[in-house]
Amino acid sequence: MKKVFISRDLKSDSIFKQLLENQGFEIFGQSLISFNSVNFNLPEKPDWLFFYSKSGVLFFLLKVDIGYFATIKIAAIGEGTGAFLKSKNLMPHFIGNGEPKETARQFSKVANRSRVLFPRAKNSLKSVQSMLNGSIEVLDLIVYENAPKTDLKIGDFDVLIFTSPMNAMAYFENKELLDNQQVIAIGLTTLNALQNLGIEHGIVAKNPSEKALAEAVLLF
Repeated sequence: MKKVFISRDLKSDSIFKQLLENQGFEIFGQSLISFNSVNFNLPEKPDWLFFYSKSGVLFFLLKVDIGYFATIKIAAIGEGTGAFLKSKNLMPHFIGNGEPKETARQFSKVANRSRVLFPRAKNSLKSVQSMLNGSIEVLDLIVYENAPKTDLKIGDFDVLIFTSPMNAMAYFENKELLDNQQVIAIGLTTLNALQNLGIEHGIVAKNPSEKALAEAVLLF
């Protein structure tokens, strides 16, 4: 039985977990990052809110009343964040494809010359907003801290899946890549981070969904 690690805490109804367990894989999901809320002051109301992650949505909502969203358009970097917004009864006006470059290109078309607030993690790469300085007014807001966990106890797996650059960094601060291990990145940003860590043979899922990640595992 092949064992698969994914750097994400998985729910019992995870499609990733279901698809691979049905194929005989043993799945272990664990986020390698710790998250903490921070205090923040809201700027004057923007035209748009752009969320990079579910965590950004969650920590923003901890401090901001749902009524704040009444006159603001909402954007999400990808389907996962978009679905999480919908679960909070917040309907996105824009959902990207999960890849920063293409998402920034598409978002600039709908938000050109707008004021856009980016609630983000302290250690965010600011991937989308850094590409949009010429077409929008960027409002930057740190709403939570994220940091690699330390003293991790992780077993050995046949397939390793990394869902962010920081998760990759946390893993390889504690473990070395074994000769027989296969590596999958959720997107190009994470793949670049893996390459910077000396991991040269990773592949990228065709899109940043749990279904696509499971399909990538089945390629091996």
